[in-house]
Amino acid sequence: MRLLTHNVMRNNTAAASAGSSLRITATEVRVDESTTDDDAEGQRREVEFAKHTLPILDWERLVEGARAMGLETLPPAVSPELANDAGFLRALYGVLMNVRLINGMLTCSETGREFPVTDGIVNFMLEENECE
Repeated sequence: MRLLTHNVMRNNTAAASAGSSLRITATEVRVDESTTDDDAEGQRREVEFAKHTLPILDWERLVEGARAMGLETLPPAVSPELANDAGFLRALYGVLMNVRLINGMLTCSETGREFPVTDGIVNFMLEENECE
């Protein structure tokens, strides 16, 4: 599961209000190498992707998720200068797309409901009483 995916996930069970956020407990993380290091067009696409994705990210959730997966490099907030810095945007792309939770747990911050992650796949199967 990529950090980008985690950023938009919510607990939508009947017990949670308005889609509560999910806290990561990682037992196995994988960081993939970028495939566009020497490709100028690929680097441009990474920068553009990150630049267009930045406004819709829940930055606080991204920072928390990255820290839970052992990454301490994200700044606590994004300044306008950083939002236009190609180096920062490429690094952000790497965090969003190349850092993967392989095994661990996602825990609802509101209800404490746990969702296991196995081989990068989250098990969101609900019990009948959890459905609306």
